[in-house]
Amino acid sequence: MYYQFLLLVHVVCFALWMGAVAASLLVVRTFESRLTTIVGDVTSDAALLRAYIRREVKFVDVVFAGVLVSGIVLAQLYTGWTSWVLTKIGLFVAQFVATMAYIQVFIRPLTYPCPPHLYRRWYGLFAVSLGFFAIMLIVVFFGR
Repeated sequence: MYYQFLLLVHVVCFALWMGAVAASLLVVRTFESRLTTIVGDVTSDAALLRAYIRREVKFVDVVFAGVLVSGIVLAQLYTGWTSWVLTKIGLFVAQFVATMAYIQVFIRPLTYPCPPHLYRRWYGLFAVSLGFFAIMLIVVFFGR
C-alpha cells in the first residue's frame, strides 16, 4: 500500500513538473509578439512574464523536491540502489544542471523588447527541458 502511494506521489510530481514546463512554453509563446516589438506596454508585459516565471519556479521547486524525495524513499525502502535507480538519478541531476546553466547563460541576460532571434532563446530552454523529459520517459518505460 505504501509503495503504491509513494509511486503515485513520484509520478504525479513528475507529471506536474512536466506540465508546468509545457504551460510556461505556452505563456512565453503568447508574450512573444508583445515582447519583441516596441508596440504596446512592453514594460508591463515583461513584468507580467517575470511574475509568472517566479510563481512557476516556486511551483516547480516543490514538485522537483517531491520527485527527488519520493524517488529516494522508493529506492531506500523498496527498489534498492541499483544501477537502474542511479541512472535515473543521473538523468534527473543532468536535467537540473542543463536547465539552470541554460537559464544563466541565455535567459537571464534578455531585456525587453528584444529582437525575435534573441527571444527564441526561450524555445531553446524548453527544448532542453522537454528533451530531458523525453529521455527520462524513454529510459523509464523502455530501459528495464
